Amino acid sequence: MRILLIYHFFQPDPVISARLFAELAEELEHAGHRVTVFTGNRLIRSDEKLPPREEWNGVEIRRFSRPNFSQGSNVGRLFNSGILQLKWLCGFFRRRREFDAVLVGTDPQFAYLMFPLLRLMNRRIRLIHWAFDLYPEAILVNSPAWMKRLAALTKPFVPWAYRRVDAMVDIGECMRKRLQTYGHGAECATLTPWALAEPSEVPESDPDVRRELFGEAKIGLLYSGTVGYAHDLGPFIGLARECRRRGIDAAFCFAGYGNQYKVQLAQLTKEDTNIRLAGFASEAELERRLAAADIHLISLRRGWEGIVVPSKFFGALAIGRPVLFSGPEESCIARWIADEKLGCVLDDASEAALHFIRELGNKPEVLEQARNHAWRIYREKFSRTAVCSRWLRLLAER
Repeated sequence: MRILLIYHFFQPDPVISARLFAELAEELEHAGHRVTVFTGNRLIRSDEKLPPREEWNGVEIRRFSRPNFSQGSNVGRLFNSGILQLKWLCGFFRRRREFDAVLVGTDPQFAYLMFPLLRLMNRRIRLIHWAFDLYPEAILVNSPAWMKRLAALTKPFVPWAYRRVDAMVDIGECMRKRLQTYGHGAECATLTPWALAEPSEVPESDPDVRRELFGEAKIGLLYSGTVGYAHDLGPFIGLARECRRRGIDAAFCFAGYGNQYKVQLAQLTKEDTNIRLAGFASEAELERRLAAADIHLISLRRGWEGIVVPSKFFGALAIGRPVLFSGPEESCIARWIADEKLGCVLDDASEAALHFIRELGNKPEVLEQARNHAWRIYREKFSRTAVCSRWLRLLAER
């Protein structure tokens, strides 16, 4: 099958979604498909321009130029999105008979507006949408007023655009429910992102890294990754204070970055002696950092369920660590935790979470079982091999 992938960022960009699309392209190519990628010519955190054409591991990469408007600016993102989509549509028109299937991601914003035009240019093509996050919902939840008004203007066009899609791929059941409210009628599948680090066995903690992050605490809890508008560190800070008050020997480390990281940590005081901070870890250091913790912290604000699914969840399981989740009980992460016994959900009372931390800290055999179980569930349900096998079955159905 001749497959076209369309996504804003791609190899060699280190951003997680770009890496996932690159690894999916590799898997499709290894399975015998011919893969072409339409992407942008800039990295997400660099001014560097990438070459317009490249062949990478058998995959044809076609990069379309865009201005260097900041992705951190709402106006900049809009201009980048519009320019790229117009250029991709022109590129597709010239090669519209070369492909059997087109897979489109959710970056840049409003990418779904291309669906009707892609369908018009080739009515026989199989059109697949892989939704990592939802627009305009993400804008409507938390954006300046003028962006919300603009997003609201596009919302009536979403059902019309989605009805052109043959297969709608989400990354969680709560996201699927939001997508189905548009009445798209497409074939549905849940294909989650996988972790970038997938050790072949449950790794042990590096004593030096553990001491750097958690000191000599009996049990270490780690938040690693982005802190944005969809995340809230407040419940974890409150839990850390309650652990200190009750004499539970636990250390919390926030190794994050993002537009809300410093804002949310401004509430820390000198009394928060069991809370530590750490900077960004390179990919080479990431596995050792993740393995240094006993429990990983995952956060999702209420109202964001089904709009985004934190990829930290899959990274924690891949490294064989149970998770403590602060977020809506109806979210897919909370359900996976409950169904597969992967950790604990933090509620307002916090008693279950305190018991969870105390038990894993006082019973090494329980902690060891939790590690092995998390790693096994990841390999069976969420690993690159498991998910890409489902991708291949989805593509083979027609």
